[in-house]
Amino acid sequence: MTYKINPIGIVQNSFNEAGMPKQIKMQESTIILNKDFEEGLFKIEDSTFLDVYFIFHKSEEYRLKGQVFTGEVKGVFASRSPKRPNFVGHTTVKLLERKENCLVVIGLDAINGTPVIDIKPIDNSIFEGEYEKKEIDNIIRASNPRIEIMGHIWNNETKELLIKAAQMHGHFCPGLAMGVMAACYAMNRIKGISDGMEDLLAITETNNCFSDGIQFVTACSFGNNALIFKDFGKTAFTLTKRDGRGIRLVSKDESREEIRKAYPEFTIAYEEVVKKGNRSDEALGKYKQAGIKRAFATLEISIEKLFEIMEVEVEIPDYAPSHNSINCSKCGESTMEPRIIYKDNKPVCLNCSKSKYNVLQRDGIICREIE
Repeated sequence: MTYKINPIGIVQNSFNEAGMPKQIKMQESTIILNKDFEEGLFKIEDSTFLDVYFIFHKSEEYRLKGQVFTGEVKGVFASRSPKRPNFVGHTTVKLLERKENCLVVIGLDAINGTPVIDIKPIDNSIFEGEYEKKEIDNIIRASNPRIEIMGHIWNNETKELLIKAAQMHGHFCPGLAMGVMAACYAMNRIKGISDGMEDLLAITETNNCFSDGIQFVTACSFGNNALIFKDFGKTAFTLTKRDGRGIRLVSKDESREEIRKAYPEFTIAYEEVVKKGNRSDEALGKYKQAGIKRAFATLEISIEKLFEIMEVEVEIPDYAPSHNSINCSKCGESTMEPRIIYKDNKPVCLNCSKSKYNVLQRDGIICREIE
């Protein structure tokens, strides 16, 4: 059976090309209804939020399965992809103003010239009772805990990523900003997504602030076995998928001078606190404030001025095995089996056996012997 749908109006805004839904939603749009339908807007001002239905008029084909903005692969009916069988789009918007047959809204992710086919007040009854907004938000985050972060990555919103990365890192600094920039760039280049299952791998060559930016943005960490540390002492990292083809970014010689020029005052505060060891409240306060300003100033520098960027092929390790735990015969503490040695046929942990062990500390990986 075939149905004919006639547009009731058209979208007017400053976006003529698709591909930036978040930016479009943040700007005001005007829905211009055909004069013949103006009477249908009677009392629409009573509704703060509206459901707007429209046609993806620039889509020429549909895909039943494809990559969504978070990097995941989903079926078209499990996503908001514009490549749909009937090319019908839907967005909930906030009504800002009505001017006769024109509705000024915000939150609409349709581009200029999009045909509108229907408008309705939202039905929020499903959010009442057990489905309160907080619970809905929790359900969304549980199904994809990084959905908000991935949105920032695909839209190259490095300021938002830096703020969130600092929540883990503890403070703002140019090293953290460089890590955020490098990781965001690499994630967009290879369209990577990490769900902690080692299909996306990050290889970092330093253990300083830079690496925390890498871990936060890529979600490749020591805990999920997707972060590989090569103790080269270089501000560099590689992002790769399981095929071994990846992107490597390494800081340029001139990057320090570029960052210094972006906010020179940080160098003075750094010398006072880090080099001279002045940990007074006043010195630390100036250092932290200068760190914030230089970190955000670093984000304004083009990625090409800070990094050499190259395509590389790397050797990929096997997936991390699952190890059994064994109780040490001396201290009784549960220990990962590969870290157990046997003395007189009894399992002993490295600590109790006074054996050598590796430790990652400020200077990198070193081998120590228990005294």
